[in-house]
This record gives sequence, C-alpha cells and structure tokens, in this order.
Amino acid sequence: MERHLGEAKLLPGKTLENFDFEAVPMISKAQVSALCAGDGWLENGANLILFGPPGGGKSHLGSAIGLTLIEKGWRVLFARTSDLVQKLQVARRELALEAALASLERFDLLILDDITYVTKDQAETSVLFELISARYERRSMLITANQPFGEWGKIFPDPAMTLAAVDRLVHHATIFEMNVESYRRRAALERKQHGAGRPATYATPKNVGVPAPRDNQPET
Repeated sequence: MERHLGEAKLLPGKTLENFDFEAVPMISKAQVSALCAGDGWLENGANLILFGPPGGGKSHLGSAIGLTLIEKGWRVLFARTSDLVQKLQVARRELALEAALASLERFDLLILDDITYVTKDQAETSVLFELISARYERRSMLITANQPFGEWGKIFPDPAMTLAAVDRLVHHATIFEMNVESYRRRAALERKQHGAGRPATYATPKNVGVPAPRDNQPET
C-alpha cells in the first residue's frame, strides 16, 4: 500500500470523505463508490471521464478515486497531461517511446489531469494519441477535461485524429459532467479563514490518513 501510494503521485489530502458531493449534485456518491471497487471496468480497460469548468472538483474526485483503488490493491498513476506528454516526447527523441508506453502498462489506472491544457502542437498531440491508442481496451484511464468533446479540436490539429481519440476514449466509458461553480475557489477561501499553510505536493500515508505498517508486518 505505502509503495503503491508513493508511486501514484496523487494530490495530497484529496479523499472521498472530504469531497463535497452536495456541491456537485449531478454526481452520484453511490455510483462513485461502485466505481471505486474497480472490478469490471478496470479489468476490461474501460475509462472514466470527468468534464467541467476549472475549479469544479474534477481533480479532487479523480485523485480520491485513485486513492480508494490503491487501498483495494490496484496500481494507479496520477499525472498532469502536459507533464506526461513532455516526458513521452523526450522518450520519442531518444527512440524509447515504445518502452515508455510499455512501462505505463503496469498501472491499472492512468489518471490524465487537465487533458485540454495540452498545447496544440503536432509533436505533443501525436504522442498523446499514441498513449490513448496504446491503452485502448487494455488499461483504463481517468480523464479530466475543462472542455467538452466538441472543443477537442483545440487539442488535436487533425480533425480525423480528434475523432479517433474521442472514439477510443468513449467506447467503454463512464462520463460525469460537473458543471458547478469553482470548488477550488471555495476551498481556498476556507483555507484562508482557517490560516492553513502551503499544501503538500503529493499524497503520502501521513497526509491521507493511511496507517503506517508495523515493523513485524510484511510490506504490501
């Protein structure tokens, strides 16, 4: 558990327990809880897509789902899409893209945060498309996006590539639309009122409330 949490790079402090479902009434807590079992959709390489304006809680919910899945034994990686795409571009220049994509297959769920922030550049969108294609019907992805599919022409310069990418993502997918006011702005105001300090960079057992293993227990 501790090792898998360390490699996941989840957002710190983002759990289902502190996600405000009342502020996002279009999201069913029961449905999210069912998805957090992981059985079925992860085994079949299905996807989960979260749409909504900035600050609507998409990243929080995505990271919280990832945390719950890790607790159930699944392997998860959370990444800003633009950062991961840049790493894949470097791998391509070093003729190691195939190996880089293969290394991601060990994760049952790849969370791509802010996919619509990828620069509309042929090199970036090409490796993003290859990533989507490589995981299609093999390994699951959770995508957060500020723009609906109709605006994804801003990501992929080629309309045919846009259609192909969307087709692969939605073929086996659950889609949540989170059209609410800024969840992030409300949280920032609450932190200011309570004098909270600078948040941590990644989730750790300490900041998500995972108990540390005893010395006589085997590593999980």
